[in-house]
Amino acid sequence: MTTNDTNSAAGGLRGLLDVLWRIHARNESAVLGIVTATEGSTYQKPGALVLLDGKGLRHGVISGGCLEPALEEAARKVHESGHAATIEFDTRTDEDLLFGSGIGCRGRVALLLLPLPPQAPLARALFAALDRGVDLHLSFALDDSELGAGSASFTRDAASAPCARWARDGRAVETGAIATTLRIDIATPPRLLLFGAGPETAPLALIARRLGWFVDLVEHRGRWAAFALDAAIDRRIDLAPAAAAAALADERYDAMLLMNHNYSLDLDWLRFCAADEVGYVGLLGPAARRDALLTELDAAARARLAPRLRAPVGLDLGGHGGEAVAVAIAAQLQQHFSARARNAAAATSTIVHG
Repeated sequence: MTTNDTNSAAGGLRGLLDVLWRIHARNESAVLGIVTATEGSTYQKPGALVLLDGKGLRHGVISGGCLEPALEEAARKVHESGHAATIEFDTRTDEDLLFGSGIGCRGRVALLLLPLPPQAPLARALFAALDRGVDLHLSFALDDSELGAGSASFTRDAASAPCARWARDGRAVETGAIATTLRIDIATPPRLLLFGAGPETAPLALIARRLGWFVDLVEHRGRWAAFALDAAIDRRIDLAPAAAAAALADERYDAMLLMNHNYSLDLDWLRFCAADEVGYVGLLGPAARRDALLTELDAAARARLAPRLRAPVGLDLGGHGGEAVAVAIAAQLQQHFSARARNAAAATSTIVHG
């Protein structure tokens, strides 16, 4: 197995934590903004994150740019005081259209601004969640005396014991109960596994990196591996199918895409995907090829794949060539992950009123 480092900047939580790591590596503090509530038309929704330091915004946005100056000023005050704060933007009135931000979207967005000094427990919890590939459950106090104090726990831990606790200044606190009334779940970035490289690999990997996703590639054929030579791949598994399957036995992915441009290899990995629990399986190629592959599987494997298989993979956007295929696949993946997030949000309540 080899790792390919690129200079492609990541987006999403992944990119935010890349920037935070660099800030803390300089022994400097940051401010984390969390969207806690929205109403009407807003650019972001609850759970969205932005990162700022003493000089301004470093990652993420809450609007098209019109609200960020006021956000940066509020964050500077948090940076100087070392204490959490809240800020709200309300653009629902005609007065705002004429004398305020001029955004015209008529919405309300509220944020909690949290100080993140070096070694902040919340920062360590976010880094750990990213490394482990698990979602993080955050709880915060909103009363004036303890504003921003809270705890974090990994959502897959059976006992849901806190893995980190902090005071309103962002520093560790070991004992004492914190009355929390705000709960936010931070989802780990999606992880994609590509079986086979081709003309669509590099543009798809770049889009995925910009969205903050992780991308691993299984490819042992030298000729095809050349398509991924400069791609934003996080890990290339340079093994034949049997050995690669053994290496992947304990790995977890959110989507698997079969793009070997080879019938026999796609059949091997289609069987692998049928036995796996991954919620999205994408198969590159026309419908006739899909049908031929499925006829070679037993009935049980076909039944397991049926609700998860997208074949031909990607939305029908039109266009030809690797870049067009990559856009179509990325769009369908974004649609899939967004629907999954909405379903998860519907099952939980972000704000808990005590």
